Amino acid sequence: MSRLTSAQAIVECLRLEGISKVFCVPGESYLPVMDAIRDEPDMELISARHEGGASFMAEGFAKASGKPGVVMATRGVGASNLTIGVHTAYQDSTPLVVLLGQVHSSFSGREGFQEVDLEAFFRPIAKWVAEIREPPRVPELVQRALRIAQTGRPGPVVLSLPEDVLKKEAEMEFGPTASRPKPRPSFQELFKVEALLGEAHRPLIVAGGGVKNAGAEAALQNFAEKYNLPVMAAFRRHDVFPNDHQLYVGHLGLGMRTDLLQSVKEADTILAIGTRLSEVTTQDYSILSKEQTLVHIDIDYETLGKVYAPKVGIVADAREALGALLTLKVKPKWEAWAEKRRQVYRKSLAENNTVNKQFISILQKHLPSDAILTNDAGNF
Repeated sequence: MSRLTSAQAIVECLRLEGISKVFCVPGESYLPVMDAIRDEPDMELISARHEGGASFMAEGFAKASGKPGVVMATRGVGASNLTIGVHTAYQDSTPLVVLLGQVHSSFSGREGFQEVDLEAFFRPIAKWVAEIREPPRVPELVQRALRIAQTGRPGPVVLSLPEDVLKKEAEMEFGPTASRPKPRPSFQELFKVEALLGEAHRPLIVAGGGVKNAGAEAALQNFAEKYNLPVMAAFRRHDVFPNDHQLYVGHLGLGMRTDLLQSVKEADTILAIGTRLSEVTTQDYSILSKEQTLVHIDIDYETLGKVYAPKVGIVADAREALGALLTLKVKPKWEAWAEKRRQVYRKSLAENNTVNKQFISILQKHLPSDAILTNDAGNF
């Protein structure tokens, strides 16, 4: 037990979780938290010009580091400016912790200066929203927020911080840091997948962000190679599988070539792993048919059957699932299909815009292999 202010306890929860960077636009409603971060030698506070920028910085940091992003803003207008980054984190399944200043508890519901009902405001675009009203509950609620942001399908969580609560002291008791459950397919589920794959003639893997979140890139490659399975990346998930690998047959994004889309349309069995089969990935929900066999594996049970009813739906961590799938006793009989899809993809590369290819070639030559590039075309 330690006697701390609520603001100090918030920062201690972040420190215990290994958070080293916090992004914000400073505001008077949460100054005690900023002071507590200043007193923490292993934590850096990064100030942005606009809350939207701060939210994107935190969201990008989470994607690059594998740690939850943390962003802070003041009440009302500051909070509303954050929403574009929070919504992006929600749709991209990025772990993001949003700390928002709020009016004094005694002014709540009186339309205080810049007062907004933050719980109602953020509920549609966040996994969880709560307000800290009692100082002793700070560790419980902040650690719960960190756990919810990272487990299941990752996403943003929002904590409202009334300014008077931040200054109050209490005895604080901290629990263990967040652990990420990693469910594994059952033997019965594996037997079903084995039977369906054994009947397949034109199977295809569609891999999404759940592969990246689980650190399952190598496991995906091992699975695809063992069974000679062509792989397509879901929208904006190019990095889940090596794009120069012989089994990679394209990315399901905007402005797709019709010949590449045939890989999905002609497949008789789709193995969707770590993807919610979103609007863009499925080309406006148009390229999958009821005649196809869908095996859908995802960490979030709500994703399974949300749009497409799978023949087999498995709630599992992508890495655990792919490791288990390596035990399937299936002999590939789709070599001609896989080769056909490879040739179509290679042809598409040869016909791509020469100027763009030269530009990318120059970047590859001069940038380190771990360089991060950003672009802004309105599609965040």
